[in-house]
Amino acid sequence: MSVAQCNDENVALKTKVLNNDLIGRDWAITKFMAAVKGLTEVVDYESNMLESHGVPDYEEVNLRKTRGLRDLNQSMKDVMRYLDQDVESKIESLLSDLQEKLQRNSELLQVHLEAVKELSQIMQTVARAEETDGTYDPVLVNAGSRK
Repeated sequence: MSVAQCNDENVALKTKVLNNDLIGRDWAITKFMAAVKGLTEVVDYESNMLESHGVPDYEEVNLRKTRGLRDLNQSMKDVMRYLDQDVESKIESLLSDLQEKLQRNSELLQVHLEAVKELSQIMQTVARAEETDGTYDPVLVNAGSRK
């Protein structure tokens, strides 16, 4: 084998490896973007429901969030193998947008929880008032049963 043939084979091998790395990198970024998109969709759904005073399907929301976080963690491991300046800027942009949506979602959930807490306290107050409105007096009931 001549030196020229050996160099040609090395170039072909390096090109093949480079192409595989680019394919792997693109696939890793695509999976990462899909994971972020999935999380964004479920957070947007929940936030929109809360803003419109609807009741989200919390079981479904929690299931989708759990899956989304799992997918995000797995895709992050793949993306980290190909991390460079270009990939890093894409990741930062996507995560920044997601972080803003999560912050808004957190605020809406807090408002919702406070409203539920207030409603619960009102219901407890009404229940106590019903118990003490004079229709049920333990002293009279006990006095009547002794006769």
